[in-house]
Amino acid sequence: MTMTVRDYLETDLDEVNVILKEAFSTEKTNFNAKEFHELVATVDDKVVGYLLMTKVLNPIKNKNYYLIDYVSVLSDYRGMGVGKKLLEEAEKIAREEETMYLQLTCGYQRKAAHKLYEKSGFIKRESDQFRKELV
Repeated sequence: MTMTVRDYLETDLDEVNVILKEAFSTEKTNFNAKEFHELVATVDDKVVGYLLMTKVLNPIKNKNYYLIDYVSVLSDYRGMGVGKKLLEEAEKIAREEETMYLQLTCGYQRKAAHKLYEKSGFIKRESDQFRKELV
């Protein structure tokens, strides 16, 4: 078994949408902007994982950080280190760009994901997240 993590390619769209439908009941379209960084994990050339990073500028500190979204792995490949590899690559990119930190949110029910994030060095913060839906 050969596992790699690489940048997302537009030709990955169909395979990534299978992953996103399974994990989050959503789909994506292709987009290209410098604020986003998309990664895919492959096993034997099959796309089995996806991660989206959004670069955000903190204007007070004049430094960037990344928000991580949609960390997802096909169910047949979970527990094999795919999510860990995606997070390692995200951290490598963030360090190379000298960003302040990586941040993510995760649903309270996604306990396996919580363990992955904690094992990857993320610290659960004692805060509440608020959102106001506009559409």
